[in-house]
Amino acid sequence: MPFFQSPKPTEVGPKHPLRKPLLDALRPRIEGDLKQPVLFRVTKLHVLGDFAFVVCEPRTPADKPIDFKKTHYKSEIDQQVFDGATTYALLKKIGGKWKAVEHVIGPTDVAWSNWAGPPHNAPKALLGLP
Repeated sequence: MPFFQSPKPTEVGPKHPLRKPLLDALRPRIEGDLKQPVLFRVTKLHVLGDFAFVVCEPRTPADKPIDFKKTHYKSEIDQQVFDGATTYALLKKIGGKWKAVEHVIGPTDVAWSNWAGPPHNAPKALLGLP
């Protein structure tokens, strides 16, 4: 067993005080991308240090699926390189406030793996990377 183990991410559940600030920081970025208001169905929300990693599905305010064919993702859907509504996002605490710095919707691969390198250098443990 190694002498030093890297810290483990903290799960941010529904009643955790960071949940609302994190999702509120992500919301404008996703709403800007999709050009519509959204709410989130969260699959994973973890924090480690000044970073947060979110796996979620954006939904309409009525909690219905978003019709991605009515967004700029239509061409990816038509080319069969869009793998559904699952959204991955990286947030970073900057100047004491959470800010969404990266996101990807419907990737067909591990599109977030490069977030562990420059310019973000997010903890690999947070992203679920070896």
